[in-house]
Amino acid sequence: MPGSPHDTSPSASGDTAPFTVNRLAAHIGGTVVGDGERRIRRCCGLESAGPDDISFVSNIKYLNQLTTTSAGCVVVDAKLDHQSIQRPASAPLTLIRAADPYFGFRQIMVLIHGMRPQPKPLVSPLCDIAASAKIGADCHIGPFVTIGENCVVGDRCVIYPGAKIMNGTELGSDCIIYPNAVIYDFCRLGKRVIVQSGAVIGCDGYGFATHQGIHHKIPQIGNVILGDDVEVGSNTVIERAAMESTVIGEGTKIGNNVVVGHNCQIGRHNLLVSQVGIAGSSSTGDYVVLAGQVGVAGHIHIGDRVRAAAQSGITSDIEPNRDIGGTPAMDFKLAKRVYLQIFQLPELAKRLRAVEAKLNATKSKEDAH
Repeated sequence: MPGSPHDTSPSASGDTAPFTVNRLAAHIGGTVVGDGERRIRRCCGLESAGPDDISFVSNIKYLNQLTTTSAGCVVVDAKLDHQSIQRPASAPLTLIRAADPYFGFRQIMVLIHGMRPQPKPLVSPLCDIAASAKIGADCHIGPFVTIGENCVVGDRCVIYPGAKIMNGTELGSDCIIYPNAVIYDFCRLGKRVIVQSGAVIGCDGYGFATHQGIHHKIPQIGNVILGDDVEVGSNTVIERAAMESTVIGEGTKIGNNVVVGHNCQIGRHNLLVSQVGIAGSSSTGDYVVLAGQVGVAGHIHIGDRVRAAAQSGITSDIEPNRDIGGTPAMDFKLAKRVYLQIFQLPELAKRLRAVEAKLNATKSKEDAH
């Protein structure tokens, strides 16, 4: 599958670097401004790029770097007025104008560098696979991997050393499980799922019944279901449901150090950035974005296409198509105004004390008469 996580070729197309700018532009449907025959060998950041490198700008706060970068080519937004870029005539800048520069640059990276190479099919003699487990064709299973009873591993899966897959778990085809990840019993992973090192899928949910001052553990008899094309970051924890399933929808990408509580229902194509915490029994719609360190209370629903700014605290249901921020979360524009006022509090307090002093002085004079 060209461009998939299993593509180990130098480029998705079978070509080899260097590539002309014209070739790269054609690959992403962009247009060239400048020297289309310039040859590019690698992708690089704007500040460190050299004449043989290509970079990109998708955020307007980096536009000023276009005046100083030494990159051989830069992918920019097709709407950018390239004539406004101030550079000396002796150092013209070649551009590729693209409708979506970030995705376009991604496509170029895959073309030039390919995806992370994966090991060839092999089952290590040092792994421990239960006799009842079913292993698909062309899998790589590294040393010290444990695969429990009645597990099913789909075709072309890659399981790195030290990973643990417990009884009754099923992996779809083309999954990648990195070192020391743990997938508890009876979980279900779809196709092309990636689980990064140290992640834990399906551990017990945080469920206790308090009786006469003692916290009694509630058995967590459900599981976790990950849809196709889900990615789970390093040291992320997804808790199994108490009785049914914790579900992560198709195409959702979860960053590092995220916690998804038991019974959560996460929609399709969500982005959960690092250190997000979602309490149990909450749910999200599709295409939700939770930025870093967002906290979500339990038993609430976040609608489709909601975007929450970093460190937002979501304590109640959020309607679809809203941008929110702050704690408790509110409309993002209002949150910006609220937090700007916070910086003025010391001066406002000083002025209030001055007013109080004047009022007290006036009252004292009136009392004296």
